[in-house]
Amino acid sequence: MLAVLVGAVVAGGTYLYAKKKKASTGQSVVAAAASGAASGAATALAVAVVSALWLPLLIGGVVGGAYYMGKKKTLKALPPSSEG
Repeated sequence: MLAVLVGAVVAGGTYLYAKKKKASTGQSVVAAAASGAASGAATALAVAVVSALWLPLLIGGVVGGAYYMGKKKTLKALPPSSEG
């Protein structure tokens, strides 16, 4: 459902943009159909990948965030000076 909505919005936007640039109706429809189908397919693919990999992505985000926060809080002192 999300892919259809994204595709429809992108197609509508593309059609309006093409008409604003004074393209013919046929060219506007073709551009809108192509961009709408492509963005809908890309959205469907992204949703499928995230749906399949949500647990590893979540665990990786938590572990990565904890590692970053752990490294960030350590104080870093300057090395001792070689001058007296």
